[in-house]
Amino acid sequence: MTYYQKHHVPAGTFQVNARKPMVLQAYLNSCVGVALFDPEAGIGGLYHILLPEPVSGKTEYNREKYAATGLPLFMGSLVREGAEISRLQAVIAGGALSGKVSNQDIRLDIGGRTAEVVKEMLGKHGIHVVLSETGGFFTCCLNFNLETFEYEVIPALLSSEEPADENTSGRISSLDDLQPIPQVALKILRMIGEDTYDIRYLSQEVRKDQVISAQVLKHCNAAIFAGQGGIDSIDDALLIIGQTTLAKIITAMAIKKLLNNSYTGYSLAKGGLYHHAIGVALVAEKVAGLSGKASPFAAYSAGLTHDLGKVVLDQFVSGARPFFYREIMGESDLVETENRLLKTDHTKAGYKLAQKWDLPPSISNTIRYHHQPEASKAHLELVTIVSVADTLFHMFSAGPSLHKVDMNSLSRRLEILGMSISDFPAIVDAIPHQVLTGSPELAIN
Repeated sequence: MTYYQKHHVPAGTFQVNARKPMVLQAYLNSCVGVALFDPEAGIGGLYHILLPEPVSGKTEYNREKYAATGLPLFMGSLVREGAEISRLQAVIAGGALSGKVSNQDIRLDIGGRTAEVVKEMLGKHGIHVVLSETGGFFTCCLNFNLETFEYEVIPALLSSEEPADENTSGRISSLDDLQPIPQVALKILRMIGEDTYDIRYLSQEVRKDQVISAQVLKHCNAAIFAGQGGIDSIDDALLIIGQTTLAKIITAMAIKKLLNNSYTGYSLAKGGLYHHAIGVALVAEKVAGLSGKASPFAAYSAGLTHDLGKVVLDQFVSGARPFFYREIMGESDLVETENRLLKTDHTKAGYKLAQKWDLPPSISNTIRYHHQPEASKAHLELVTIVSVADTLFHMFSAGPSLHKVDMNSLSRRLEILGMSISDFPAIVDAIPHQVLTGSPELAIN
């Protein structure tokens, strides 16, 4: 039996190759996936597209994000590998209106317009579309086998596992069972809340924790000097990368250790919770900068910690995962399902954890209200920024999502930030490319 390696194609990228035992996958919400292949030449590939066309006036942008500019690059790559345009066949999927469909979804119709651009461009080149499953209301996964050129479009969270019994019960992890994140990271988060951190104090605190110091130096060297050891002290790191970047790396390393302990429940894969956290943090940082409604560093920190409650509940979700996912695939959203099955949810559990660790109110409120920022009586704009970032990351991240996107809510939240739904494509355009390619930690700078 042939073993097929699976490779996720992140949003805003494409993968092209000759026949080989590999299955290319793209998880698609409003995004559109296009598989192109030339069976005679044995060349094929998969492209994961975010938006129909560029929206900003910038002269430099990531062309692969957009159907209008990226599809020619994708086709050109296939031709360079030996394919011929006249022999290409196409499969198109995605472009859904997922979650609670709103007037904003219909008015923007991002997925629909992207699919139209794709079909129009393929038609101009005479490329035969063998399958087109676009639109609908659910996230899907487009699988393309690079060896056999077989393809399928399936619901993203479809599981072959037997559903767990609805009355599945288990011991929910006690807050006391969780080892706190390192003191240096807790102190940085508190200093951010009080806006009192400074370079001398930061350096002094980091040097007290040898484990964190080693992790930070390893990260700095990998990111800046390709692991060749150009930075060998925290003081060097401060001089080269600066105070804010160092603080971001320290908090990211601390949160990574905590979140990586949870990988069989919410994460879907090891490292999933951390990648989501760092991705939301980086998107929140961008949204804060664009809106001017909060400090980008504060938004980054709040985004990094917004899902701490999932660590508390992960053990239970792990034991009932097939049933839990089946419920999410229905009409209920994540928080509703948690409250019905667990009698609590990750925002409440995270809020209790934040209070236990004495995290600043700005972060505690973000943890508690990021799914419903309008209910927050304090730090409304910061909570809203993280909520918007969370929604954007769920829409465009590389893997399956447990979060249902509500464009009406997104529109209201953008108004809180002095923005409108018409700014949505430009916000997406500002998301760092690494966030979409599944390596968001590389975008920390």
